[in-house]
Amino acid sequence: MIPGSNLLAKALTLIAKQSVLYYQATGRTVNNVGQDVTTYAVPVTYMGSWQPVPRSMYKQFGLDLQKNYYTFYVSQNVIDVERDLSGDQLVFNNERFQAVSNNDWYNVDGWKGVLCVKVDDSSSLAVQSV
Repeated sequence: MIPGSNLLAKALTLIAKQSVLYYQATGRTVNNVGQDVTTYAVPVTYMGSWQPVPRSMYKQFGLDLQKNYYTFYVSQNVIDVERDLSGDQLVFNNERFQAVSNNDWYNVDGWKGVLCVKVDDSSSLAVQSV
């Protein structure tokens, strides 16, 4: 492995890619009841590898067993949830997911593994087919 070789790009020539709609968080506005609401840019389509997190790994990672987690491997700089910053969101198979953490190899090798959790549909973005 050579830094900068983008191992993910090479892998995606051999395995099937999936597309997601990517909503970049652009900031926050205050709604009519005084709550901060995250605003998102117009979605763009990203191609990558969408993989379920094995249930057997939930305890090791400290994940909530009542939720559904996936990892999206992508050659774009997706932002996860950080202090005082809302993370980006993705729509896959007409379901919305919050980027909550990432395995950040972006600056070294040009890709990220983004841990995503399914978001309750009651607060959904306008979901579009991918």
